[in-house]
Amino acid sequence: MVRNKIGGINMEDYKIWNKSKQYGNLLYDRAIGKKEEMESSKSVCEVIKPIYKKGMKILDVGCGAGHYLRSLREHLDKNVNYTGIDATEYYIDKASKAFPGVRFFIDDINDIDFKDNSFDIVICNNVLVHLPPSLDNPINELLRVSSKYVIIRTPIAKRNYIIKEVRDHKDKLNKEVIKKLTVLINKKGEPTMWNYLNLYTKEFLEDIVLKVNPDYVVNFIKDNGFKKLKDKAESETVTKIIEGKQVSGNIILDWYFVVVGVS
Repeated sequence: MVRNKIGGINMEDYKIWNKSKQYGNLLYDRAIGKKEEMESSKSVCEVIKPIYKKGMKILDVGCGAGHYLRSLREHLDKNVNYTGIDATEYYIDKASKAFPGVRFFIDDINDIDFKDNSFDIVICNNVLVHLPPSLDNPINELLRVSSKYVIIRTPIAKRNYIIKEVRDHKDKLNKEVIKKLTVLINKKGEPTMWNYLNLYTKEFLEDIVLKVNPDYVVNFIKDNGFKKLKDKAESETVTKIIEGKQVSGNIILDWYFVVVGVS
């Protein structure tokens, strides 16, 4: 199920991915090996390795064009039991083309269409940062469909910030959409092309998890894989490395894996 509104916010107002195919095409090129793997997709394999056993079922929430499956097959298990879901239909179409026969579905992180404990490991990479600020429901859903572990990749900050990233005409990955805009900010003071880029503290995220079940064990593992970024990758993501941290524009993205033990 894919809902049009979350917490009274129209998804189409902030989900620029539904309006642009260019980023989906980039993810597809990564999925089929035309472009290099994302460093984060290799990093998540290293996080999974200590807890993974052959035959475990993995759900990838926010799977994009299936580019994480490429890395899971190359670095974890070539026969990995994988299912991918994403709210963007174009991404799912590209994923199904890249990996025929693999289960890919259009679905909503706020209302995942699987039964409780359907998967051993649920991964969710680079998604929470772009969601509306109430994270209780999406995190609850990730925990609900997992029987053992949930692994979330998201930036961690010293304070909690709700940020709207307003896209402008320098945004190459959405240029076919942006060039049609007459204004970036409308008369109501609202951006016309934007996405969330929110940052949360460890305590904030851990509190949400422990409210579901105080017996969960939450570990934070710093993602240092980005240190291997090459100049080519940096230009594609408009991300620079400054003093050992990723910086997107003026925003410091201190990436971590939040690993929740569900068993």
